[in-house]
Amino acid sequence: MNPKRQRFLPLLFQICLLILILTDCKALENNNLCDPNSDTFKEVQISKIFTKDNSPICGKDYISNIIPYSVGGSVTGLISSGLRLSLNGIITLSVENGSKNFYFLNILTSGSSYSVKVSNQPAGFLCSVTNGDGIIKNSDVNSVSVSCAPTCNPCNLFLTNSGYPPNPGSAKNFDTSCMADANYPGTGNYKAMVVDGVTRNASITANIGDGQIDWVFAPNRTYRQSEGIIGTTNSAGLFVTTLSVRFSVNSKYWTGLNTNWTTNTGNTCDLWRSATGSFTGIMGQGNSTLIADITAGWTPDPCNLSNQQLICVEQ
Repeated sequence: MNPKRQRFLPLLFQICLLILILTDCKALENNNLCDPNSDTFKEVQISKIFTKDNSPICGKDYISNIIPYSVGGSVTGLISSGLRLSLNGIITLSVENGSKNFYFLNILTSGSSYSVKVSNQPAGFLCSVTNGDGIIKNSDVNSVSVSCAPTCNPCNLFLTNSGYPPNPGSAKNFDTSCMADANYPGTGNYKAMVVDGVTRNASITANIGDGQIDWVFAPNRTYRQSEGIIGTTNSAGLFVTTLSVRFSVNSKYWTGLNTNWTTNTGNTCDLWRSATGSFTGIMGQGNSTLIADITAGWTPDPCNLSNQQLICVEQ
């Protein structure tokens, strides 16, 4: 071989090697597992967050303090709607009728404290929390348990002795009048059968019971007044057939309901915030066994005309 050519080959090899290094340098950088600036490093860290793998990588812990963990557990005895749980008094979670489990998903990091409590009881049931407090320790919490049981069966209802103005601020705010009324039996928790579609709702669709909010009747529960058994609600907590005895003594009481258990938003005295003649409120008529009467048996009255009684239902 020509001597000049022999001297040229090593140089050519070096040039080719340099070109190879220069062209592949970026690829090598992007695939360096231990380089926090590389694409591979970022992809692996993201994957570890999703899989909640807090093991160190390349001898260093990069993510264990940002992995979000879930807080949850079991639910027993819930056959009613309206249960809401709170986490640390800030985040709320609605638990559906018939649920067996609940989860506040991927929300707290390791070392954080958690406290699960009942923020709203389901209609006709009392739910309690066990193992609701603790500290996150590099894993999801699945040990919280919520147990629900009926508060009454049959449950009572009564017509208040007094009439009340139509502007307590919301439908839910009528409840305090039930508990302070002269006809309150002295024990038990009672809520007013009044809706506004915001703080309390019986149904969005006629006679279905969907979209309930803090509804006062429990599903499949028998109710009575002083004269005897009225009837049993259906699986949505509604009466949909003629009652056994009259709902209450003959009287007017605020409801805010249509005859099919939906909310009559135009006749709730401005969502129970006004006692002026500019608004009207709808009332039920208790001396009847017909659903159309007990929900909306009277023509709406101007909200400044008179105070009306309430139907109070045991929870």
